[in-house]
Amino acid sequence: MRLVSILFAGLLSLFTGYAVAADAAAAEPVYAINWSGAYIGAFAGYGWGSDTYNYSAMGAPSSVDFDANGFVGGLTAGYNWQHDRFVFGAEADMSFANIEGDVVAPFNDAPCYIEGCTAKVSWFGTGRGRVGYTFENFLPYVTGGFAVGHVKGSADIGACGFVGGCSYGDTRWGWSAGAGVEWAMNRHLSFKAEYLHVDLGKPDFNAATTTTDAIDFDTVRLGINYHF
Repeated sequence: MRLVSILFAGLLSLFTGYAVAADAAAAEPVYAINWSGAYIGAFAGYGWGSDTYNYSAMGAPSSVDFDANGFVGGLTAGYNWQHDRFVFGAEADMSFANIEGDVVAPFNDAPCYIEGCTAKVSWFGTGRGRVGYTFENFLPYVTGGFAVGHVKGSADIGACGFVGGCSYGDTRWGWSAGAGVEWAMNRHLSFKAEYLHVDLGKPDFNAATTTTDAIDFDTVRLGINYHF
């Protein structure tokens, strides 16, 4: 009888220990995906912004606003470090862009009447840090860093005093910031949706009478990443 009691107590202790261990394991955070490591990807989306050209001569300053928009798409590469549920990363991307706009303003609305004004962003790239918080396979994040891109534009020749072309064309440096969400389908493939604001500063027209405000725009991009 004593032996049966000892065996029963041992079995009870064993099952109790197993239950406690199972509860402890369940209480620990479980991450279906570890986000650490390098990745490459591709994306496509849409960009839009507003340009303002200013004219000041002969005591008659004026400004003209017009919209620019179009397709963006390109490639990206980055690296993540995961600590607990926080994910820190560095990412770079390069985009082909066709963000352009034009306007012919009413008479005497310099610098955009007669021939009108044009603006275009033909490509841009960014280098950014990322900070996110993972909910297993779901990763919302914020991001920010530098930007570089090529911009060009033109205004009516009259704004240049009818001497040569009234235009600018420049590779500009600036900044970028935004936020996004990424979802991991498995340990290698993830999909993301991202908003990014890009500011490339003020390029210079080749005429002292005409200036432009900062060339900035917003983008929404959908992408796919392959994680190594």
